Amino acid sequence: MRLVSLKHLQPGMKLGRTVFTEDGKVLLGTGMQLTERLISGLERAGVDSVYIDDPRTNDIVVEEVIRPQTRQVAVEAIEKTIKQITNSNKLARKISLKEMGLHFQRAFSSILDDLMQNKQMVGHLTTISSHSPSLYHHSVNVAVLATAVGMSLGYNRTQLMNLGIGAMLHDIGKVSLPEELLQKTERWTDEEKEIAKQHTMLGFNLLRKQHDISLLSAHVCLQHHERLNGSGYPQGLSGKQIHEFAQIVGLCDIYDSLTSPRPWRKRYMPQDAVEYLFGSGGTLFEHHLVNAFIKHIAIFPIGSSVVLNTGEVGVVSRVDPDYSHRPTVRVIKDGRGNDVPSPYDLDLKANIRLFIVGFEDDDLFNVNSLEESPTSS
Repeated sequence: MRLVSLKHLQPGMKLGRTVFTEDGKVLLGTGMQLTERLISGLERAGVDSVYIDDPRTNDIVVEEVIRPQTRQVAVEAIEKTIKQITNSNKLARKISLKEMGLHFQRAFSSILDDLMQNKQMVGHLTTISSHSPSLYHHSVNVAVLATAVGMSLGYNRTQLMNLGIGAMLHDIGKVSLPEELLQKTERWTDEEKEIAKQHTMLGFNLLRKQHDISLLSAHVCLQHHERLNGSGYPQGLSGKQIHEFAQIVGLCDIYDSLTSPRPWRKRYMPQDAVEYLFGSGGTLFEHHLVNAFIKHIAIFPIGSSVVLNTGEVGVVSRVDPDYSHRPTVRVIKDGRGNDVPSPYDLDLKANIRLFIVGFEDDDLFNVNSLEESPTSS
């Protein structure tokens, strides 16, 4: 199995993994043979890459840290809540979300159970992305990442539940922002950014009124844009004034946002996002939280197509958690771009003169320096 961008898809290729819509429904199932019409449908759905079966990489298994059905339940819980809030706003009615907390407790319990059963994978997440920038999937991604960090810090189940539910709902306040702002496909102006910043307080005021959601989870929503040096919002808190849960979710929010595409920019490469976060230690976030996060991210995920300094193209087949920047690569193309008759594995730890210079599908990624401030996104 390997990850392929839409521009490299060809009719006849078979999907190696199910593709979901932004609201968690199945768009195309595993094993589906692609046609021109289906590829066009993927493009219309905003999907920029999919996993395909390839005889040269059939033994490369890209395991999912949470089951597809677990993700779907979580996405549906978020979707249902958002629709309820949206309808209440349109009708100018007081929001009443009966059993909201119970729905999210059930959804997150499934996520937590999957993570607990896959502790080896949680020790070094190679992929959690749905390749969808939607609020639904972003919320689930952040919850998975935050929970992995919480597990590494030794949190008990109650702590993990409060952290995870807060992570799933960290952006819920965005639903109460002006609709035209949420649908805008260009960068927000400075004035629009100030309006968007209200989502933290809007979300907190919503969640703190729900008797079955903890105040800790509500504070994750309130504080996830606060920063260690006081440069964040909405209250400009600093240091120990910011709850550790909120710092963890803030880290995960930045990473998933940067490594997902936006209408006005391509996604950033994982190593660029990691480098940004590494540099934020001691300034925007506590050092030990940054280190805990970075230890759980594979810079070059299994199944991704990469380019070596020799010009050879390969697929990442194995990742050593202690040397994530030097994975094992299955070479499938030589330096001239020709298919290799017999693909072979190169362990970059044992070949110090070889190194990865980028991804084969670099057109999917933003190759410019990370100039934007994720703190205000």
